[in-house]
Amino acid sequence: MKRVLPVLAFLILALPAPLSAGWSLVRGSGPLASFESSARPAVAVKASPELRTVAQGKMTVLLHEGRSLSGEVAGTVWYCLSAREGAQLVVALADAGENEWYPGIMGSSTEASRILYSCGSEKPGSVTQRVFIRSIGVDPWMGAFDADDMGWTASVMVSQYEWLDVDDGTKLLVEYREPCAAELCPVIEPDKLQSFLQRANTSFSARFAKGGTIDAASIAPYGWNGAGISSRLLSDSLGATVNSPGE
Repeated sequence: MKRVLPVLAFLILALPAPLSAGWSLVRGSGPLASFESSARPAVAVKASPELRTVAQGKMTVLLHEGRSLSGEVAGTVWYCLSAREGAQLVVALADAGENEWYPGIMGSSTEASRILYSCGSEKPGSVTQRVFIRSIGVDPWMGAFDADDMGWTASVMVSQYEWLDVDDGTKLLVEYREPCAAELCPVIEPDKLQSFLQRANTSFSARFAKGGTIDAASIAPYGWNGAGISSRLLSDSLGATVNSPGE
């Protein structure tokens, strides 16, 4: 397995191999981290020590196809939520089922947000980091944090890290989040933005591996659990899917 990566190195990491027919696909909590996937991608995402686990699970989500709002494409999301006072971390792995993910934020609620910072590439097999402010009214996760008294009513300042599988069928999202009063046209001073980026970039580590080198038998699979999470808003935040070639 590759060494533990600081988050900025996460943006330029060597990417895992496709799923082999002999590998088991399990996603849940394991000995390496509270979020582990044995394949597609083989990865362990570990929150920093001051963040405690709030909720974990998997849920079915009806995804948008292109810019359609019909939400008729079935997908699955595995997630782990962690928090401390004044900060939250979301790790979510979304499988588009028979479809593929459209790169970038097209068709997502993030399109309406002003991007305050971005780096990386939106090409499949690459990682993008973007910072924006999400209105509390369109945030899918806050209800689950509220259930553990770790939510808030202000808008959410988000540093989002997005990785697309080389085959486009899975999307890994990590969000570091803090409360923010500014909303529609936020003015964030450069020093405050840099401080936020520093906290975000040290809030988790991601360890990628070749498929088959994270032991599926050591992972406790997440159960079905969507308590407090808005399936509709989650679908909106994930963005658009497209038909796979040959479909």
